[in-house]
Formats: sequence, structure tokens, C-alpha cells
Amino acid sequence: MPDGTQRGKLKIFFGAFPGAGKTGAMLGAARRMKEAGRDVVIGVLDLHGKDEDQALAEGFERLPQAAYDLSLDAALARAPEVLLVDDLAHTNPPASRHPKRWNDVDEILAGGIDVYTTMSVQHLASLNDVVAEITGIPEAETVPDTFFDTADETIMVDMSADELLARLKEGRIPVGHVNQGPEGTFFRKGSLLALREIALRRVADVVEDEVQRYRADKAIKETWKTHGRMLVCIGPDQGAEHVVRSAARLAGQLDEDWTAVYVETSRLQRLNAAERGRILAVVSLAEQLGARTAILTGNDVPDAIVEYARDHNISTVVLGRPTSASMPFQVLVIEAISKAAPDLDLVEIGHGEAGTAVPAPAILAQAPSPRRIEKRLRYLWSALVCLGITLLMVVAAGNFDLANIAMLYMLVVALVGAQWGRGPSIVAALLNVLAFDFFFVPPKVAFLPSDIQHYLTYAVMLAVSVVIGQMASGLRYQARVAAHRERRARLLYEFARDLAQLQTTSAVIELTEDFMGHQFRARVTVLVPDATGMLVSPTAHGMNNPFDSTTAQWAFDQSRQAGASTDTLAGNEHIFLPLKSPTRTWGVLAVRPERARDLMIPEQRHQFEIFAALVATALERVHYLDVARDALMKARIAGGDLRLCLERRPVREMIEATLKSLGPVLAKHPVTLDVPTDLPLVSADPNLMERVFTSLAGNVAKHTPAGTPIAIVARVVGNQLEVRFEDTGPGLPEGREEEVFESFQRGENQPPRKGAGLGLAISRAIVEAHGGVIRAARREGEGACLVIHLPLGRPS
Repeated sequence: MPDGTQRGKLKIFFGAFPGAGKTGAMLGAARRMKEAGRDVVIGVLDLHGKDEDQALAEGFERLPQAAYDLSLDAALARAPEVLLVDDLAHTNPPASRHPKRWNDVDEILAGGIDVYTTMSVQHLASLNDVVAEITGIPEAETVPDTFFDTADETIMVDMSADELLARLKEGRIPVGHVNQGPEGTFFRKGSLLALREIALRRVADVVEDEVQRYRADKAIKETWKTHGRMLVCIGPDQGAEHVVRSAARLAGQLDEDWTAVYVETSRLQRLNAAERGRILAVVSLAEQLGARTAILTGNDVPDAIVEYARDHNISTVVLGRPTSASMPFQVLVIEAISKAAPDLDLVEIGHGEAGTAVPAPAILAQAPSPRRIEKRLRYLWSALVCLGITLLMVVAAGNFDLANIAMLYMLVVALVGAQWGRGPSIVAALLNVLAFDFFFVPPKVAFLPSDIQHYLTYAVMLAVSVVIGQMASGLRYQARVAAHRERRARLLYEFARDLAQLQTTSAVIELTEDFMGHQFRARVTVLVPDATGMLVSPTAHGMNNPFDSTTAQWAFDQSRQAGASTDTLAGNEHIFLPLKSPTRTWGVLAVRPERARDLMIPEQRHQFEIFAALVATALERVHYLDVARDALMKARIAGGDLRLCLERRPVREMIEATLKSLGPVLAKHPVTLDVPTDLPLVSADPNLMERVFTSLAGNVAKHTPAGTPIAIVARVVGNQLEVRFEDTGPGLPEGREEEVFESFQRGENQPPRKGAGLGLAISRAIVEAHGGVIRAARREGEGACLVIHLPLGRPS
């Protein structure tokens, strides 16, 4: 019996179409488990009248089964080692705890019980529309890919189309509803062949993931040619765009995934803005043509390419055809890769005819940046350092012989290389050799030495200085790359850690805007929908013009990226990233970097997307945390177990906290706060009372048109504190004011909205627990008013 401390394992018997034998394969595997001594129980099973499956099912214990439904509570109570659950995509009856059978299976797995189950390819959510186009029959019952991919083992139960059609003619396959549709298109041979291909490819993806996990666990570096995938290398040469386009056509012909990489070395970092912009444009072109992209860093291009191919189990590398080596003894990249990894398949792409090159993005045509100016100053600083050490040694020349002076000059070159990089170190080496010759080698103050052997000394000194400078510069570059990677990992950790501690939507939004704005030197705005579905900025970091809001709304409505560096409304200065979670889109993350070119760097774009995913997850978690609180509060009220933690608090403080938490809801309503600061303290449970104020203010905002004012007024009336929430909306039906406090009741002629309508019912119970009264009233003229009276003394 499982102890429930470890999640159970899921095994899916997957087929291309009904009748392939999935149930029989599951029963066969279950029988082998039973014979091995494991506790195997049938939870739900549909034998479709097959005698062979009926025979396999004999001897198994079965849970009580109503019609074709799984008894979830009985399964959890029985707690077998292995539970058989047929038809994973089945929809449960309305009164069930979960809407789908896969939800039941998820809970069973959480209880530590292993599950064997079956499903066909048409039930997979991501392929549902594709299958419907092939067969002409839409399938309403689906399983999310996210759940399907969690399976510990996926078994492909296969059968040829001809064999299935033969069994169908013999009446051995109950077709059910799948035989309906235009001209019986589901069981047409062409449809079956297409479904089989789709299913085989999907299972191949699953197996490939399993292979990758195994290779990572076992630290296997050798490439296993189990999956067709290409690695396309983008170089700094002019023909890079031709390589990318040719590789895209090749990948399409072979129906293979492909990845485009660019290796950025310290030398390539020194390219001018136009050249770097052209390379980034080629990387973006690869993304548009369907490639995954990555920018690698390192001083050795072949090593970086081979390491990436090994890590991702890629067996084919595509490069542009090299020109002849520009320097004697220079090894071409393709030769170095071939020598380092003889098992990799190398494909050369010809130069092609001259055509229109990919232009550098306009956003890169900027004035010289402070960083570029700072790079130029490095040469000046290196020259000044050389001048300083020369003056120092001229003054103290009597204390040093020539060998020591030469060593000091080489030390200076190493320090310059470590501090300012490759170029300044070369300049320092040349200046130091000249200074050594001019000031210290006889005859002094002349460039022609008396001994011809000194020319060899100069050559060796120059060569050693350059090599030392290059090594120091390379170490500096590697250290900078390592620091950059560490900073990215640290930022993600700190942001995820801080988000995990937040419990309100407003706190998530404020942290996101402050953290990302500071760390990325960008203007960051989180936009969330109001009650009407229109995006608003709770922190008032709104967009600059109507075009911004239009682009943001499109990104939200379509759940797609828009704005700068995208294919949709690219003229915008912001990039708008939808905050998508598995359940819904929660808003939009708008980012405008200080340097517009940052949006063209795929690694930077990818980091923005990761942050957007973290924000979406946090917003979803906060939402369901509120739902859980409401459910818990309802249960406590229904059970009479509502306990108050009373404190003496200013009512204005609690109302201000409420307004802060309701930023997105109240964003399109001007709110007037008329609460004097000298009001007497009220004895209340601050958390519960803030929930009451949140419920009242939220209901007012949701049921009144955008732009209408809301007033919150607090006064002392007799021995009570009165708090009023007033609006100028459609008001309440006359004589039915009290109905708004009943569960599931809303105002008349109100459009349907999310939520169950329990907020005001809970609010009344909380207020009455404080010894107060809450009521609804019509305002004179127009609008409604929600009024709370709280005693100024302690509730009895």
C-alpha cells in the first residue's frame, strides 16, 4: 500500500485511433504486475464487448463503478499500488469533484498510487484542431499536453491502417460516435495514416525528452543520433543570411527542428554597431524562419559549437563554406570542429549569389554611446600608464638593469590587458618596446641600438608582451562572461524568491515594475484588465499615447507578443509580453529598455519572457489564494467558527490599504476619500475588516460604468462609526435592496461577471460578528450606497 509521501507514477497506453488495442495492452501489462506480486485494482474499465479483453480482466479486484464513472473517493480509500483507469480524456458527470477524469488521476497520483491509463491522439489538446481538420470530427474531450508530458512512461500501442480497417469490417471494433461525420471520414484510410503519423511523432518527442534526461543523469557527452535536428552556425561574414535561409529550406525538406547559434568572442565584441546590428538581424531572421536561437560566449568558436551540440544531442552542424585562411597556419572553423568531434555530420552551405543583405535594425542607428566613448578612452589610459612607468624608471634607472626594466614593462602590458582588454594591451606593448629602446638601450635617446642583437631582444619582448596581454585580456573576457551569467541567475532567483512571498496583486505589480525597471534600466509597466476587460495600469505608469494602449490591448486579447522588435505594430517603443499561465492570460508586461537595441538580443528577449512567465505565475497564485481565503471564510461562517482578532485601529488606515490592493479594479474610477484623520479608533479585526471594505469597493466598481466617481465617506453617528460607499451608477431595484446580501444575487440588469456573488454575503456576516450593521440603499438622484455601522466600543 502506498504511503502517500511520494507521488505515484503515470503510465499512458497511447494510440493513434480507437480500436488499436490500448485497453488490451494496459490489461496485459497489469496482469504481469499482478503476477509479480503487486496490488493491482481496476478503477474504471470499458471492455467494448471484446472477449479477449474480458478474459484479460478476469481475476482483478474492481472498485464500485457507477455506469462508466470512476469512484475517486473509493480509489483513494482502497489505495492500491496500481490502479487501472481507462479513457483518460473522459468527462465526469456534473456532480463530480473534478470536471475531467485526468483531474481525478492527478489527485490519485498525488496520493502515491501508480496509474495505468489509455488515450488516443485525438484527445491531446494541442493536436485537437489538427485531428479535427483531418477527420472532419471535432473532439470535445481533451487532455492538456502539460499533463500528458508528466507521464513517467508512454507506451505506443500501434496498428497499421489496413489491419484496423480489416478488423472494422469484421465487426471487432465498436466505432461509436467516431464513425459519424462527413462520409465516415474518421475511418478513412487516409485519415488513419495521418493520425498514425501524428501519434508516432508525438511519442517520439516524449521518448526524445526521456533520452535527454537519461543522458543528463548519466553525464553522457557523446552525441546519440536518435533525432533529426540541425545546429546552424551564424558567423560574422556577409553570407550569414544566405546560410540561414538555406538551412531553413533544408530543415523544412527534412522536417527537422533546427537551432541557430552565434558565438560571440572577445574579438567579435569589438565590431562596430553596424556590423553587430547586422549579425543580430540575421539571428532575428532565423527566429522568423522557425529556428530556436542562442548566443554563446567563449574565446574558441569550435569548442563552443561542439559543446552546445553535445549538450543538446544535435548530430548535424551546418556552416557557411569557409574562405581561405586569412593568416598562415590559421585553422578553419569547420576543420577544427571536424577534428574535435569526428562523429558530428558537417554540412557546408555555399556562398550563393549576391543578393539583398539583411539590414541592421533602425533602432541600432544611434549616436556613440557612453560605453563606446569609454572604450576609446582605454587607449589613452594605457598610453598614460606606459608614460608613467617610463618616467618612474628613468628617474630610478640607476637601480635597475635592462632585464628588470624589460620585465617591468611586460608586467605593465599584462595589467593593461587585464584591465582594459586586447587592443590597449597591444598599444601598451608597442609603446613599451619603443620606450625601452629609446630611453634605456645604449645609445640612449635614440632608436638605433649599438648592438644588433638588441633587435632580437625587441622582437622577443614585443612577442611576449603581446601574448601576455592577449592572455590577460582573454581571462578578463571570461571573467566578465561568468559574472554576466551569475548575475542573470541571481536576478532570476531574487525575483522569484521575492514574488513567492507576496499575497496581493498590487504587491506583485509594484515589485515587478521596481525590480525590472532598476535591474534592466528600462521603463516597465504591468497592465491588468479591469472589470470590463480593458487594460489599466494600477500604479499609474500608463502608456504614452493611444497607440501604446492599442498595442497592449491587442497583445492581451490575442495572447501574443506585440510592439518593438516583433511582427505586430513594431513601430512602438515598448515590447508587450502577455502574462500567460496554463489557465488564462492575466495581463501584459510592457518593457521599454533604455537602449532599444537590447530588444534585438535574443538572450535579453528570452530573459524578459522568463520574467513575464514568473509574473503570470505569481498573479495566478495570488488569485487562487484569494479564492481559497473566500472559501475558507465561507466555511468558517457556515460553521459558526468565525473568531475575531480585535485591535484598535484607525478606519482610514484600513480603507487606504483596501484602495491600494484594489488598484486594477478602481483604476478607471475617480475615488474621493472623505475620512477625517481625527476619527476615533475602531475595535476590529483589521484583516477581516479590510476584506469587507475590499468587497464593498470592488462591487461598486464592478457594477458601475467606467469613469463614474466613487466616494468613501466616514463619520461618527451617535455611538457608532458610519462608513459609506457611494456611486452614481445604475442603482438598485426599488424594494430589493437586501437581496444583494444574499448568496448568488446581483443587481438587476447587470451583465454576467466572474465570481459567485458571495462577497457581500460574507461581508454581512463579518460586520455582524463585530456587532455592526450593513445595509444597501438607493441614493437620491442616481446611484447606490452601501453603508456600514460599527460600534465605537468593543463588540460584545
